[in-house]
Amino acid sequence: MKPSTEQTAIVIGAGVAGLATAIRMAASGIGTAVYERASGPGGKLKEEHTKGYRFDLGPSLFTMPELVMELDRLTRSSAHVQADKLPEVFRYQTLDRSTHYFWEDATRIVAWADRKAFKEAVLQAVEVEPHALDHHLNHSQTIYEATRKLFLEQSLHEWKRFSWPAFSKAIPHLHRLPWFGSLHRLNRKRLHEPHLVQLFDRYATYNGSDPHRAPAMLHAIPHLEHGIGTFFPEGGMMGIVHHLFALAQSLGVAFHFDQSVQKIVHRNGHVKGIVVELDSRPHHVQADIVVSNADIHPTYRKLLPDIKAPEHILKQERSSSGVIFYWGVKGERKELHLHNILFSKNYRQEFQTIDALGHPGNDPTVYINITSKLQPSDAPSGCENWFVMVNVSADPETIDAEMPTIRRAVLDKISRTLGHSISNLIETESILTPRDIENRTSSWRGALYGASSNNALAAFLRHRNRSKQVKGLYFCGGSVHPGGGIPLCLLSARIASELIQTTTP
Repeated sequence: MKPSTEQTAIVIGAGVAGLATAIRMAASGIGTAVYERASGPGGKLKEEHTKGYRFDLGPSLFTMPELVMELDRLTRSSAHVQADKLPEVFRYQTLDRSTHYFWEDATRIVAWADRKAFKEAVLQAVEVEPHALDHHLNHSQTIYEATRKLFLEQSLHEWKRFSWPAFSKAIPHLHRLPWFGSLHRLNRKRLHEPHLVQLFDRYATYNGSDPHRAPAMLHAIPHLEHGIGTFFPEGGMMGIVHHLFALAQSLGVAFHFDQSVQKIVHRNGHVKGIVVELDSRPHHVQADIVVSNADIHPTYRKLLPDIKAPEHILKQERSSSGVIFYWGVKGERKELHLHNILFSKNYRQEFQTIDALGHPGNDPTVYINITSKLQPSDAPSGCENWFVMVNVSADPETIDAEMPTIRRAVLDKISRTLGHSISNLIETESILTPRDIENRTSSWRGALYGASSNNALAAFLRHRNRSKQVKGLYFCGGSVHPGGGIPLCLLSARIASELIQTTTP
């Protein structure tokens, strides 16, 4: 991006995508300020300390660390960086496994990072054709490598800037891509074995979707774990936020916390800045560029009320939400690791129940994240910090009323699957619900990933990264292209920044 000391930019929201966008703009010489209604950075990525326990409150899986390292290198090479304020280079560890999987019939599989070890673990646990797993993982890699530059690393809405070389490289693989059918259908056809099908079905939940309706193209996702790998950042997931925040500060980005943006100002088709509330009065802040990292729904409904909203996008089905229990638990469970999945007995029925009731009923799939397995300081000696999540619908009213039922179902599921109860071992508890998610992050209805991907055209229905109606207005974050989750949010920041470079005078 060309340096421009004359341009000024405002980023609305200090989530991961907002921080990354601010870094990219400031590194190019654009005077950048971030306005955030919360008291600190991170968006959905927050942490909590309670009685010796530390919990990451938001996303818990870390993949594609090279996207953070890219921002680190960009900052250090910028002519605008203040070297004395630079943090140390971002640190993380590569994990030897991604997830421990559990079923109530006593089937257990460890997804080792080493392909041979993972394959042996699967063959010892279930009956499957010896080469089926290899073929399935290779197919995931093919899909990922053929589509990432087309669908993830560039705008799908800027055809004049579309990378045709990337398309030409994908042509030889087009006949191998699963253009039709659901993810579940693909997994069942290729794997057959029910436990393994369920294991690979669960990747639809990475963007809050139902594997029985989500497109088979989502089979690219397993390659992130089984091909590229899973990682753990120093300091936990909040370590990502601390590092990006420090990079932005070293570039001179101005942060304004506890300041709620009331409106995006524009005149004659050009953005002019924002209105924030200061001392209970509206205050206009001028800028040549505005980037909204806020959820696209409140961006239009609240910040751009005088712009015709893209109703076909705003009315899309929401992704799933979640109920998360943060439990300080006495004792240590050696069978558990950082990431653990306790599967329901009937995955299809679970998703049908979520559609019908808003919650998964009496047999939920339970995800347990325990960072003290890798970072012992996150829990007192002899104890563990359990982040326990189940999928629910983005329906705050319904979920509020069902919380006692959901909590009981989660505890019963853990007891049935692991063979022991933890009810009397819980020392501390806090809970995050869809309503909390909506109130804290402005994610409409508490949806974790904006719109769902339960549609073959979902990738093309994500909101664009540049406004067609207001010049100088851009969008990043999980509710716009390319989607939710830390890697895609970081890619949205890269796409928005590249568009700023090529479309801003």
